[in-house]
Amino acid sequence: MRPLSYGTVKSADICRQQTQLYNKQFQDIYHHRSAIEESHYVFHQGNQLQQQWQAQSDQAVFVIAETGFGSGLNFLTTRQLWQNCSRKPRQLHYISTEQWLLTPAQLNAFYKPWPDLHADLEILNEVFAHNRAGFHNHRIDHDITLTLLLGDATACLKQLTAQIDAWFLDGFTPAKNPDMWSEALFSQVGRLSKPGSTFATFTAASQVRRNLQSVGFEVSKSPGFKGKRERLTGQFKAPLKTDQPQQSWAPTPAATPSPKKITIIGSGIAGLCLAHSAKQNGLHVTLIDRSDKPLAGASGNPYALFMPYLTAKSSPEALFYWRAFESAVRFYPDSVFSSIGVNETTNKSPADDQRLQLPNHLIQHSDQGFYYPGSGYIDTAKLTKQLLAAIDTRLTAEAAGIEQTAQGSWSIINNQHIAIHHCDLLVVAAGIRSLQLLPDLTPFTQARRGQTELYQLSIWPEHLKQIQLNHGYLIPLQDQQQILVGGDHQHVPKKDWFRDCVPDPDKLQLNLNTLKSEQLCATIYRTQHLTTRSGIRCHTLDHLPLCGPLVDEAQFTQDYADLHHGRHWQHYPAAKTRQNLYVLTGLGSRGYTSAPLLAEHLIAMIMNRPLPLEYELTERLHPNRFLYRRLKKPPNITS
Repeated sequence: MRPLSYGTVKSADICRQQTQLYNKQFQDIYHHRSAIEESHYVFHQGNQLQQQWQAQSDQAVFVIAETGFGSGLNFLTTRQLWQNCSRKPRQLHYISTEQWLLTPAQLNAFYKPWPDLHADLEILNEVFAHNRAGFHNHRIDHDITLTLLLGDATACLKQLTAQIDAWFLDGFTPAKNPDMWSEALFSQVGRLSKPGSTFATFTAASQVRRNLQSVGFEVSKSPGFKGKRERLTGQFKAPLKTDQPQQSWAPTPAATPSPKKITIIGSGIAGLCLAHSAKQNGLHVTLIDRSDKPLAGASGNPYALFMPYLTAKSSPEALFYWRAFESAVRFYPDSVFSSIGVNETTNKSPADDQRLQLPNHLIQHSDQGFYYPGSGYIDTAKLTKQLLAAIDTRLTAEAAGIEQTAQGSWSIINNQHIAIHHCDLLVVAAGIRSLQLLPDLTPFTQARRGQTELYQLSIWPEHLKQIQLNHGYLIPLQDQQQILVGGDHQHVPKKDWFRDCVPDPDKLQLNLNTLKSEQLCATIYRTQHLTTRSGIRCHTLDHLPLCGPLVDEAQFTQDYADLHHGRHWQHYPAAKTRQNLYVLTGLGSRGYTSAPLLAEHLIAMIMNRPLPLEYELTERLHPNRFLYRRLKKPPNITS
């Protein structure tokens, strides 16, 4: 897997051999005829799952990792076992790697002998619907999450941030698929295992046993399944390793101790999505905002453009938004999301444009530029009603500052320097006003003004069916015979960042000019102007959000003062973070696209759950990235 490229994975080369699915590349079958019984015997009993779940029934999550998703059979049998178990942890998180996808026809053929699992094929077809290399996260049930890592197993596991309770080692046989049983792969298995983590596998190959022992597992042999002489099981005895494959400047600490409550400053789309994800993870949510209405700031347009941001060349920004768009499509219900498509007009030549290599359901080339068939707009009022249900306590107050007490908790201070709220765990998600509370981030951010106008049409143009995008955008609301026109405009000077944004009549003409369509402009001029909204959006210098923990800048600057000399990052101590303080801001004009995934990612980090993003993208979003880059540059030499 190469997470920082527009990569995809291929379908498996499969044929039928004696009524079984046979992989031509590895010259091996997927499962024997007694596959369900074998799954229970080898992996469920081999890991003593029911005993582990009962013993850990007071825990928040149990994490299983599998090498080789294959047909998905082990996942489905584990899901059934989980559903039939009365005493268990609150959540099951199942992680699996896979490099070759099965088609719906192949899945139907494989599961034909097991009618009890036919109803679950819809789950697998959804899981296999996308072939983008990298991490894919699926909420299967209210208490089961599946994360599928598409690509080379070892490369995928290197990108994973998680602590595993049990391993299913289930690649094709070691002799035919040695990469799935290599020292490099087992090095990652050892890195990701918790003390006491168990494993089970169908093979008893001596090289597999030695590789497992070399990373800290105690290994035992026991009778194999029906005709197989032996299998391997065991337990991880080495201490949990701290040498995670992450830069020491970009830590991803969980909240300590394990939290039960969370306070979020900001009720824009970032804050509301955080509240939703926090509530799904069992947290009591307090939301603080200066307005008594949610989405009162830059997120508050009545309808929001919803599409990925894809660049002509593969880039971290485009890869993140591809993942975020997929996640958001699953997040937003049909009642709030209208996928009417987006037409982007551009004069740029499509030659060498890597966007043309992306799936057709994501982006297509058109005469005017590009067409995004699955994109559309969000009805923000309907969405707000649904997300507000996650909030337990709402506090309308101006948060002018935050202070950490001697005991480590956080106080939110108003303009009179009076503490209005105290909490143990705090996330700042207040858009541009986040910089008022976290001024150390100011040098790495900028503000841009946005404005929208809503119009009522008396006659609807028949050609106007999709969103029109150039430098500005037009959202057609055909049912109401209304159109929303908007765009981002000039940068806002710092002196105006925290002032109320007043609509500017001059921006009306600017919005119309960006559409580059005389016909549309003429239509709008003959319409009734209903409302105008303006707001200030927070952007970062590299156009990616800030998502993660806050680092102690003074301590970091001292520890990394000689970074510009070129010493390797491993020579430096891990960056010291400000305990239980996190930030989510800098979403710019793509907040409705990125907020659901960012919220899921940050809450997973806080709760010490497996992170839904590859580490290289986690690092690209880390709030400390700009300070690290600044310290890497040699200081200016003056005469």
